[in-house]
Order: sequence, then C-alpha cells, then structure tokens
Amino acid sequence: MMTTLLTNDKPTKLLAELPDEARVVAGRFPFPTWMPTTSVGEGINRSWAYDIKTVRQTEQNKLEGSPE
Repeated sequence: MMTTLLTNDKPTKLLAELPDEARVVAGRFPFPTWMPTTSVGEGINRSWAYDIKTVRQTEQNKLEGSPE
C-alpha cells in the first residue's frame, strides 16, 4: 500500500495501525525519531526503509530506558 500522510502524527498513526510485518518507505524526508532498517540514494534522491516490528521494539526500549 502506498500513501502520503501530511500530518504531524505520522509515526504515531503508522505504529498504531500497521502490522509488525509492514515496512514503511519514506522518500526525501526521513522519520526523525525512527532508526531506518536501510537507506539508499543520496541527497534529495535518498529513501529510508523502516521495519515496523524493529521500530516498535526500539520505541519500547526507549520508554523502558533500555539500551537499543
């Protein structure tokens, strides 16, 4: 599924609604609080991929004060 979200609650909405198996791909603008699984390209042609399961685990570790 491809979509463009123009709201400030993108990360919260995606984490709430996507299954663990989902992957989010962002072009030109990364999610500043998420660690990408991988990225390709350079400059304005750069894209970032985020595996939702990994992002959720990282966010949970931050909340618990655990190292990543």
